[in-house]
Amino acid sequence: MSDALEALDEQRGAEKSAKRRPSLPQNVKAIVWARAAGRCEFRGCNCNLIGDLLTGKDDLNRAYIAHIVSDAPKGPRGDEVLSPQLSTDPSNLMLLCDTHHRLIDGSSTWQEYPDHLLREMKAEHEDRIEAVTSIARDRGCHVIRFAAAIGKNESPVNTDAVKDALLPEFYPVRNGMIDLDVPDLGIPDSDPAYWPLHQRLLRDKYQERVKGRLERNEINRLAVFGLAPMPLLIELGRLISDISEAHVWQRVREPTTWEWQNEPGKMELVRDEPDSKGSVIALKLGVSGPIDDHRIMAVLGEDVSVWSLSAKDANNDILRTRSDLALWRKELRAVLEAIKDRHGNTDIVHVFPAIPVSAAIELGRVWMPKAHLPMRIYDHNSALGGFRQTLDVVHQA
Repeated sequence: MSDALEALDEQRGAEKSAKRRPSLPQNVKAIVWARAAGRCEFRGCNCNLIGDLLTGKDDLNRAYIAHIVSDAPKGPRGDEVLSPQLSTDPSNLMLLCDTHHRLIDGSSTWQEYPDHLLREMKAEHEDRIEAVTSIARDRGCHVIRFAAAIGKNESPVNTDAVKDALLPEFYPVRNGMIDLDVPDLGIPDSDPAYWPLHQRLLRDKYQERVKGRLERNEINRLAVFGLAPMPLLIELGRLISDISEAHVWQRVREPTTWEWQNEPGKMELVRDEPDSKGSVIALKLGVSGPIDDHRIMAVLGEDVSVWSLSAKDANNDILRTRSDLALWRKELRAVLEAIKDRHGNTDIVHVFPAIPVSAAIELGRVWMPKAHLPMRIYDHNSALGGFRQTLDVVHQA
């Protein structure tokens, strides 16, 4: 018999054998579907296997239940002993879309997907499903994403990254993403018109998309993710205030993620109070990097009392944990109250920040219009060669 005929005969034999295989018990199918939540378990896919956008059929079953160790000893990853033992074991079955079912069982591709790799994929998917579905119903939140000067591109605060950061403590409610992004208006931040224009746009969007819904109790909890110049993040924090329940996230640089790091908080803050009482009051916040007093005096003159709340070994990735942010809020509130106690008759406090994005938002939230002095925020501008005045944080009637 020729090789071609032998191959054809082997194929027909395999097809007949497949037809003779008993179908999976219904309870086993139900377990596989439930653990996969009706989504493809192949790493990176996660597509919904119920419904079809092309045909419009919302009840179409597009799923395949595939064996990790084949139920036939000569099948993909088959084994003389394990194949019959695991043929109906849910731990040996994966829910897959058509594409990935063909890939892991294809005659020319199945060897690229050994059983240990498929088990890893299955475990990753099902662990994630378990984490998501274990969240209590009252842990839903609306998500504020805010980025400034990003042009026509999608917000750099990526939706998937936001969801990863929220889980498993919170989850975004349906239609709960609130974008406050300000597009690139073609005005450089060295132009004096930049700051009042962006401040007004941010206020208008917040009023339209958040404030009214909070007042009507349509929003119970906010999760806040921001990437923007510090003065605008401080203004966002002022708008949110400390009255609403809001949780602020920090974008960590190493590894690059919005997820809080599970490590002991290492940030140590030091507060310095001025000995003299100058006619102008300044507050420097050196957390992402140090700020020399001479840079402040270059803007405000020599007759200035400089308060300081700075981090030891300041660097741009120093705030990495929730406990770091809680410490920042505590010490920041203390220094604002100390300034008010000593300089209660001062018109305004000049604030020079070099702080992480979450710290900037929390500065706006911690500041209380009736308890603390108004703030004038400065920002370092390379084009202008130093700190420049941007916007004021004052009580809004």
